Amino acid sequence: DLAASLNNLSVHLSDLGRHEAALAAIEEAVAHYRTLAQARPDAFLPDLAGSLNNLSNRLSDLGRHEAALAAIEQAVAIRRSLAQARPDAFLPDLAASLGARGLILHEADAAAAAASFREGIETLRGPFLALPQAFASLMLALVRGYIDACEATGIAPDNGLLAPIAAMLHRLQTDQPPETPP
Repeated sequence: DLAASLNNLSVHLSDLGRHEAALAAIEEAVAHYRTLAQARPDAFLPDLAGSLNNLSNRLSDLGRHEAALAAIEQAVAIRRSLAQARPDAFLPDLAASLGARGLILHEADAAAAAASFREGIETLRGPFLALPQAFASLMLALVRGYIDACEATGIAPDNGLLAPIAAMLHRLQTDQPPETPP
């Protein structure tokens, strides 16, 4: 409970612009979750991954991009492992971490950012097409990040990848009931 509270405190401190205090809180949360995950990985690895994701955000807020990238890579690795074991439960979390990694990479390496966003889109595609309203905002963020990163590199986005997603987003926006995916 302490680790969860510290994680939440970090988010709220960041929202208030208190970035150093937010970083201190999330670093403490990560330390607690690491200890808990060593003792009970099945119970606490998801929480560790989430706190590492938040740690990467706090580090990025402070311009510490290399450390932010290291933290998000750890989160991606954990969430990738969790998603392999239980895709129904963890694919959306993996997609979110891939999007966070894309944001961190964007300034230094737009091509790597585009690849990370693309992987996030591919990861979320099945859950999004099955439950579009549940995952629309995450998918929209991934698509926007992917298109921005592609534009920064001068590479055209993959329309084959984006077409069914854009169609579903359009249906949601116009309040038309989505068709059942194939």
